[in-house]
Amino acid sequence: MNLYLWLKFLHIVGLAVFLLAHGVSGGAALALRGQLSADSRRLLRLSQVSSFVANPGLLLVIVTGVWMAFAGSLWGRVWVWATVVVLVAVLAVMGYVARPYYMARDAAAGPDDVLAERLGRTQPMLAVSVGLAGLLVLLALMVFKPF
Repeated sequence: MNLYLWLKFLHIVGLAVFLLAHGVSGGAALALRGQLSADSRRLLRLSQVSSFVANPGLLLVIVTGVWMAFAGSLWGRVWVWATVVVLVAVLAVMGYVARPYYMARDAAAGPDDVLAERLGRTQPMLAVSVGLAGLLVLLALMVFKPF
């Protein structure tokens, strides 16, 4: 088997790890829906812990994706550059949209009023919409390679 196939395998493994672990965080955000409840702190802690798995998964996706572009001499293809642009845009938008959620995770050890205020600023449906749209565009670019 050649290097490119192994990189593709690791790329897909990284994606699966990222989506599964990040789904835990997204699920917690949806369960909270910006409201303080008896389980809020536990869900926020679970979300925080899941990022220790999700982030290395995303890093594996990025590293293997760049490596595959070099190994396959794909940098001259527009679809490869489009995936980079979409990924950077999604990461930037998700970072902005999820910032109140990260601040709520940081406030989980603090007083209820601070945590409730920070949870009230979260927008989980917007984060889900951006993440899902970005994922679908990225998958379409990689499967169909339109240009």
